[in-house]
Formats: sequence, structure tokens, C-alpha cells
Amino acid sequence: MVRNRAILGICVAFVVAAMVIPPDVVYAAASGAQHAGTISLILPKVELVRGTQNIAVQPPTPVYWGDVVNTAHMARARVKLDDGSVLNVGSDSSLTIVKHDASQQQTQIDVAYGEVRSKVVHLVKPAAKFQIRTPTGVAGVVGTDFYMAYDNSITRLVVFQGTVKFCNLAGQCVMVGAGQMSSIRDRDTLPDPPIIAPNQDVLDAGNNTKINGTGSGDVVGFASAHPIWFTVIAAVAIATPIAIIKGRGGSSSPSPNGTTAPVAGRGRHIPSGN
Repeated sequence: MVRNRAILGICVAFVVAAMVIPPDVVYAAASGAQHAGTISLILPKVELVRGTQNIAVQPPTPVYWGDVVNTAHMARARVKLDDGSVLNVGSDSSLTIVKHDASQQQTQIDVAYGEVRSKVVHLVKPAAKFQIRTPTGVAGVVGTDFYMAYDNSITRLVVFQGTVKFCNLAGQCVMVGAGQMSSIRDRDTLPDPPIIAPNQDVLDAGNNTKINGTGSGDVVGFASAHPIWFTVIAAVAIATPIAIIKGRGGSSSPSPNGTTAPVAGRGRHIPSGN
């Protein structure tokens, strides 16, 4: 009798613990997953893929290495990484947090399709790297603000501030400065020589990734979720300060000095809403 009561008590304790401990904590403890940040804002519905699980995001939601953030049409998400960097994910996008080591400032973000703007903290570690990749290109950034877009095998980059090392997958690169843009037409083609970036597409790129709101648990309504962030267009990118990657459409954003630069894609435009 006493033994049965003890076993029953242990079972009850396990059930209570399972109810009290958040599922994310249980997952991290069981799998050894490393924390990367938190999804702090969404518009209006975002899905997180973790292993074999599809999780409907309810901010604030922790994200771990290997998690995939998926946004549907008209949806947006903001991911606050542990080092203070911020990712604004646009609609119709899929982004994998491959790695984020805040202590060593080592980050890799893979974008299968869609767009993202990255506002990255200053990198001070000796081997610090913030990298964003798409299927056709890589952009290495040195204290910059930029937008990247990928559409129909074309990667476009627009730089608003700082300098970006823009490379194809063969490692052939150009340096793109503030107010300039470049494109990679296919996986094996050389990056175009940098040119002065036109205006309208830059505004579009920022609008396509903007999410208003400051609360860590906010779900943002559509009317208030139209961004005006600085942007870069490209298929694969290595980004340090601020980056946006676009996949299925085009976009743009204004630069800090009030000018704008073009972003690529299909000309999709969302008004600022503020």
C-alpha cells in the first residue's frame, strides 16, 4: 500500500511538473538545443517549425538553433536575438536560425525564400561574423544597413550605410558602398559592378518588412505593420548591421539621409501605414 502511494505520488509529481514547466524548456533540456532569441512580435499569424513540430507562435516565443520561422501571405515576424540584434521577417518568407552564438558573435541565418531586414549590433569579437544566406549569394557586412532580395535566381543588394562585401557562391566579390546597389544574375555569374541605387524600390523594401510595436508579447494588426526600414537586395547574404533578404517579390526602404534605393522582385508595394 505504502509503495503504491509512493509510485502514485511520483507520477502526480511528473504530471504537475509537465504542466508547470514550459514546453520550450522541456524541449531544450531534452534535446540540448541552444537558445538563440525570442519571437517578440507577429502579424497576424506566424508558424515556427522545430524538428517535426509545427508551432503556432504566441509571443514571446523562444527560438533555438535550427528553428525555422515561416510567415504566410500578409504576415510578419520580429525576432530579437540574444546579442541584441533584431530580425524583421517579411511576408511569404522562410528563415532558419542555423546558429547564433551571442558570446562569440557568430551568427548564420539562412533564407530559403522571402525577405528579412537585420539590424545587427556592433561586432567586436576577433572572429565575429553575422551571415545571411540565400540560394545564390552571400553578403559580408562591415557596420552597415542594407536590404537583400532573391527572386527568379537573381540576388540584388542595396546598401544604405557602410560597406557590404557581395559575393557569388564561387567567392567572386565586389565591395558595395552606401547608396549603391549590385545584382547577381545566377549562381555562377559575377556580381554586377556597383551603381547608384534608384529611389522607389528602397522604400518598397522597407515597407515590406516593417512591424510597429515595442512590447515583447504583441501581435500587430495589419494596418500598423508596414515598415520603412533600410534595405538591401540579394539572394544570399552575410550581414552585420542591418539586412533584408527578399525571395518572391520586391521591396525597398528609405535611407538614413532621406534618399531611397531600389530593391528587386515583382514590384509588390505596401504603404507605410504610419
